[in-house]
Amino acid sequence: MLTRITIAMTAAVLLVAGSAVAQDSIKARKDGFDASKKAMAEIKGLLEADKVAPVGAVAQRVSAFAASVPTLFPAGSEKGETKAKAEIWTNSADFAAKAKDFETAAKNLEAAAATGDKAATAKQFAALGGSCKACHERYRAD
Repeated sequence: MLTRITIAMTAAVLLVAGSAVAQDSIKARKDGFDASKKAMAEIKGLLEADKVAPVGAVAQRVSAFAASVPTLFPAGSEKGETKAKAEIWTNSADFAAKAKDFETAAKNLEAAAATGDKAATAKQFAALGGSCKACHERYRAD
């Protein structure tokens, strides 16, 4: 009898802990995507002001977040206040590939900014935006 109670209590604790992890993941990804959106606006402003060099540091922040994206969608985090589509969990390999494309595009933008070439930096900025769009079209609900 004591074993059944222990098992039931353990299951309840794991269920509550899993729910907390899912909610923490949702918050972390929302915060990260909000910061990335702000970074994109910042980069746009820098390029419009012909300030190429500072773009690299902003792109580095985006690439750091992008590297964490696949870890922010654990099982169970599809429930709750999220715009993530179920396809993230049913097609995780493609989702991870798109997240890697996001990271690579941010790193390429960082490298382009380091050259000081505004045209090359603007081209990589457009590629970064394209990587965002490719993922949003498939995996984000409006």
